[in-house]
Amino acid sequence: MLNLLNASEKVCFVSEQKFTVGSSITESYRFLADHMPHFFRLIYGPLILWVMVMVGEQVLLIEHDIHINSVYFLNVITAAFAIVWYRQFLLGSDYASYRLLIKKGFSNSPLSFKRISRALLRVLVVSLVLLVPTLLLSFSMMVYFHGQGVPLSEAFIQELAFKSTLIIMLVFSPILIRLSVYAAGFALGRTSLRLQDVWNRTRGYTVTLWWVTLRAFLPLSIYSYILTLFLDVMSEKLSINYIVSTIIIESLAGFLTFMILAIVVAANAEAFRILIGVRDGDVPHRNSLKKNEAVHSESNRRQVNKDIPQKAGS
Repeated sequence: MLNLLNASEKVCFVSEQKFTVGSSITESYRFLADHMPHFFRLIYGPLILWVMVMVGEQVLLIEHDIHINSVYFLNVITAAFAIVWYRQFLLGSDYASYRLLIKKGFSNSPLSFKRISRALLRVLVVSLVLLVPTLLLSFSMMVYFHGQGVPLSEAFIQELAFKSTLIIMLVFSPILIRLSVYAAGFALGRTSLRLQDVWNRTRGYTVTLWWVTLRAFLPLSIYSYILTLFLDVMSEKLSINYIVSTIIIESLAGFLTFMILAIVVAANAEAFRILIGVRDGDVPHRNSLKKNEAVHSESNRRQVNKDIPQKAGS
C-alpha cells in the first residue's frame, strides 16, 4: 500500500541548481523521451474519452441539431492527465494513476464533500478573478462599437468575447504563470504549501517562467494546428464520413495535445523542483540519472588510469 506523505512528514530540499529556460525545456523533453511507455499508459483512457466527446458533439450537431460545448469536458480530461503526469515526474510511476486520483485524491484520505467543496471554491474564485474584468472589457467594447454604428450580431459578440478573453489572459499571464507552479504542489499532496509561498519563491522568475511555458507549448502547437488543418481539408476533399474523419482528426489532435501538455507539465514541475524544493526521495528519475552519470564518470576515470602507464612506457 502506497504511503503518501504530507510536507510535514518529510524535509523539503531546495535545489542549488540555477533555474534557466534551456535546462528546464531540455529536462522536460528528456523526461518524456525516457518515459514514453508511461506516457502511453496514462493517455490511453483520456484519449479515448477525448475522441468519444468530439464524436458525440458532431453526432448531436449534425443528426439532432443540438449544440454542446465540448471544451468543458476536454478541460476535465486534460486536467486529470496533467495531475498524474506531475506525479509521474515528481514521484514516479507507482504514484501516477487515475485510480489513485479518484480513490485517495493524493492526500491519503477518501473523497469528502468538504474537500470537493474547497477545490470547487478555489476554481470559482480564480474564474471570477478572470471573468469579471473580461465581462467589463467585453461590455466596454460592445458600447464603443455600438456607438460607432456597428451592428451587434451574435457572431460579432462572440468575436468580442474571444478577443476580450485573450486580452485578459495576456494581461494576467505573469501572475498565472507564477501561480501555476502551485499545481505541482497540489499533485504532490503538499497541503501545507500556500500560494504566498509560491509567490515569494518565484519572485524574479516571472519572465523565465513565461518563456519556459511558451517554448514548451509553441513548437508542437504550431505543428498540431497545421497537421490537423491539413487532415481536415483532406477529409472534406475525399468526402470521408464525418464520424470517421472526426475519429482520425481528433485522435491525432488529442495525442498531440497530451504530448504538448506533458512537456509543459514537466517543465513546470522542474521549476517547482528548483524554486520550491522537493522532499527526500521525490523526483526518482533524477536519482537514476545521477547514478548513471556517476557510473559513467567512474568508467572514464578507470579508462584514463589504464591509459597512463601505456603513455609513460611509450
